[in-house]
Amino acid sequence: MKRLIFWLIVLALIRIFFIWLEYYSLYHPQKGITRTPADISIKFEEVNFKTSDHQTLNGWWIPAKDAHFTILYFHGNAGNIEHRLHKVKFFHKLGVNFFIFDYRGYGKSTGQPSEQGLYRDATAAMDYLLARPDVDKNKIIIYGKSLGAAVAIDLAARRPAAALISESGFASGVLRGEELFPFLPVKLLLTQRFDSLSKIKTIIIPKLIVHGRRDEVIAFHHGQMLFNAAPEPKKFLAIDSTHNDDAFIVSEEYKKILTDFISTIPGHNT
Repeated sequence: MKRLIFWLIVLALIRIFFIWLEYYSLYHPQKGITRTPADISIKFEEVNFKTSDHQTLNGWWIPAKDAHFTILYFHGNAGNIEHRLHKVKFFHKLGVNFFIFDYRGYGKSTGQPSEQGLYRDATAAMDYLLARPDVDKNKIIIYGKSLGAAVAIDLAARRPAAALISESGFASGVLRGEELFPFLPVKLLLTQRFDSLSKIKTIIIPKLIVHGRRDEVIAFHHGQMLFNAAPEPKKFLAIDSTHNDDAFIVSEEYKKILTDFISTIPGHNT
């Protein structure tokens, strides 16, 4: 009996350690905001909105003149929205409305991040956009990078949108976990699963999957797996970049690629 109790304690400690390791591998939030779009001479509206479980999320609404589409942007797992000012500038120049916000626990948003929490945050962000009178409800493009791609794919699988863009996304948390911790029974231990691979199979809106060939954080084959699993219409863009190299992503070349992709979305001229 003592031996059994001993091993149960050991297993419980391993479980607790893995949950801690999993959380701190996935989420790297930074609290507080010190810079805004005003620092790069872009007009914006700071907004706060509520989630279904009563968290308050903070974000920026950046309108563009005569915009045909609105991009709902989900950032990666580190920092907060102030670290995406280059994206704000890029999409503003692209001529689309841009809405970026911080997940729970990031920036000025309340709470602590979790998989289900981030999904609730995404739903609340979409509902916020749909409630704005200056947003065409049929022309919202869901865009996510890295961890944000998993959040974007989940939202696109549940809610109507004009298109989906996944940048540097992983196929699933289980697969990524097995790559990081091949010595552990990840399938049994993982609590944050982010199963984008199965969800993207159900998404029938136009999709652009973008991935860097030299991505050292989320290997290139994750982008290929997502693309292969996705139904048409879809497009795959392989870029010569690492995971955090945004030089190409905010380039004139990528601006043209995005413009061309958006031109294929039904209703872009209306």
